[in-house]
Amino acid sequence: MQITSLPGTDRTAAVIRSIGIRHPGAHGLVTDGLYLDLTNALRNPAADPALRHATGLDATVRAHVLATPGAREVIARTVAQMLALAEEVPVHRLLRLTVACQGGRHRSVAVADEVAHGLWAAWGKWRGVDVEHHHVSHPVLASG
Repeated sequence: MQITSLPGTDRTAAVIRSIGIRHPGAHGLVTDGLYLDLTNALRNPAADPALRHATGLDATVRAHVLATPGAREVIARTVAQMLALAEEVPVHRLLRLTVACQGGRHRSVAVADEVAHGLWAAWGKWRGVDVEHHHVSHPVLASG
């Protein structure tokens, strides 16, 4: 697992995780909060031989995902949902989002990072956001 922290001047208020739902135990990582399933959404970089072994942490994969029609809208709507949920969650509780795709290396990683940065910016970098990429370093899964 790889963790990135976007620190705030206040406490960490949100945890966003990316997962690959085809990995054993992945469904157990979906606990509380919002769930965004990209399994059948956005272009899958794994289908492109040039991008297959890269990850959503790479600029070329991120650009590929974000250039997919509707990607920026999905991200903006998810940030808006997170902000609305934050109004309902008590201050001492973590806000959570799980972003899933098939393998957890491409789409979910890129989108989780974009949502995290959007949320962090909306909070004026005042509240911290942690991003956990659970399957980004796992081997690429066979098509299926």
